[in-house]
Amino acid sequence: MTSIIGGLAMSANAWALPSFARQTGWSCATCHTSFPQLTPMGRIFKLMGYTTENLQPQQKIDAKVGNVVHLLLPRISQFSIFVQASDTHVAGGQGVLGAAPRTSGKGQPVGRNNNLEVPQQVSLFYAGEVTPHVGDFLHITYNGQGGNFAFDDSSIVRTQAWKLGLHNTLITGVDVNNTPSATDLWNTSPDWQAPFFTSNYTAEGAVPTTFIGSSPGAAFPLIGLGAYAADIVGPNRANWFYAEADAYDNAEGTGTAPNLGGFFEGGSNSSFGQLAGTAPYLRLAYQHDWSDWNWEVGTYDMWSRVYASPISSAVNRFYDYDLDSQLQWLDINDNNNVTVRANLIHEDANFAAGAANTSLTHGQLNTFNLNATYWYHDTYAAQGGFQDVTGTANSNFWGGNIYTSANGSPNTTDEWVEASYLPCGNIYTSANGSPNTTDEWVEASYLPWWNTRLSVRYTMFNKFRGLTGNNGTSPSKFNTIELLAWIAY
Repeated sequence: MTSIIGGLAMSANAWALPSFARQTGWSCATCHTSFPQLTPMGRIFKLMGYTTENLQPQQKIDAKVGNVVHLLLPRISQFSIFVQASDTHVAGGQGVLGAAPRTSGKGQPVGRNNNLEVPQQVSLFYAGEVTPHVGDFLHITYNGQGGNFAFDDSSIVRTQAWKLGLHNTLITGVDVNNTPSATDLWNTSPDWQAPFFTSNYTAEGAVPTTFIGSSPGAAFPLIGLGAYAADIVGPNRANWFYAEADAYDNAEGTGTAPNLGGFFEGGSNSSFGQLAGTAPYLRLAYQHDWSDWNWEVGTYDMWSRVYASPISSAVNRFYDYDLDSQLQWLDINDNNNVTVRANLIHEDANFAAGAANTSLTHGQLNTFNLNATYWYHDTYAAQGGFQDVTGTANSNFWGGNIYTSANGSPNTTDEWVEASYLPCGNIYTSANGSPNTTDEWVEASYLPWWNTRLSVRYTMFNKFRGLTGNNGTSPSKFNTIELLAWIAY
C-alpha cells in the first residue's frame, strides 16, 4: 500500500480541506485539482478512509493500560471551516422566479435583484483519522438564507488494504453516510457534481431533477450503511475496479419531511414524504491510468419508494439509472490540469393511484450533464457546462403558482445542475406541465491565495421547464450572473 501512495503523491500548490493537509503534511493539490475534484492520489486517500498520515511519532499520545489496545490521538486540529459568499443578478429580476411578494427567512424581500449573501453558507468540518483504519468526514452547514444549521454530506469509514500479489492491492471499507454517492471517488455523481457552489437566488435549483439528484447532503434526510471494494491491479497499478453497495432509510424519525427545492417542489403538494422502506444504492466503476491521464467509466443506480406527501400513505416509486464517465489530465510539473465529466441519468417514476401531486401513473425524466474544468498553474481556471433535461409532461407534478408548462412537457436543458434550497420554496412552474430545460454556463476563477477562490459565472437558459419564448415567457429572463467567493481554513 505504501508503494501506491508513494507512487501517486505529487507536489503542487492548490487547496482543499485544510484538516487533511495538516494531517498528511501534503499540499492540497496532491489530492485535488481544486476542491472537490480528486486526483488519483485523492481517490486513494478517500478509499483509505481519510486515515493516511505523515506525522512524527511524538505528535501522538500513546496510551496503554494493561492489555488495552493503543489509543492514538493526533495533536493537530482536525477542524476546517469554509465560508462562502455570493452576489446574484437575474436578467428578468427576482420577480420572474415568482417570489416578489414574499420574504426570505430573515425578512428580506426576495423580489429584489442583485441579492448579496454574506455569508451565504458557513461549513464546519471535522475530518481525518479517528484511529488507525477508521476515519471520518463530518460536515455541518449554516445556511445564511434560512439562518439554520443542518448536517450536510458526511461519512464515517472503517477501511483495510490487502496485498493480494506483487501487482494487486484490494482496499475494502464499511461506511455509514447520509448521502447517496457521498463516498464516491469521481465528480460525476450527484454529491460531487459541478457546479460545485451556486447562489441561493438562481433558477438552477428549480431545474427538474431526479430523486437521486435531489438527495445530497441535507436536502433529504437519510442514513445509509454500506460497503465498498476497490481492486487496483497491474504493474503500475493502472487498473481500478470499484464496487459499492449501500442501503438508505429515513434519518429523522417519522415526522414531516422538509419543504425541498428542485425535484421536491411543484403541483398541489409542496413536498414529498419520507422513504417508505429501505432504498438500495449501487455503484460500479472502472478507472484506467496511463502517463499523465486517467479515465473512468461507470454507473450508479438507486431504487426508492417515497410517500406521495408527508400526510399520505400512497407510495411513489423512483428508479434511477446512470451512465457516467470522466477524463482527467494532470501536468504535475507546471500544475496544470483538465477534467472533463459527463453523466446521463434515466429515471422511471411510478406514481401511486390517487396521489395528489400527479395526474399520471407513470413518467420518465432524463438528465444529461457535460462539463469541463481547466486550471492553469493552480491559479486561474476556466469552466463550463451544458445540461439537458427531458421528461414526461405532468401538469400537476411540474406545475406551480406562477407559470404554466408547454403542452405538459417536463423537458429542460441547462448546464450545471445542483440541488439547493430556493427562496420561499415552490416558486416555479412549467409550460403545460413540461420539465424540459436546457442551459449552458461558463465560469472563470482566480486563486489569489491557496485557500481562497473568487469566481464569476454566467448561466444561459435556452429552455426553462417547457418555456421557449413562444409561450409568453422567454427563458432568457432566467439567465443569471453570479459572483462567488470561497475561503477555507
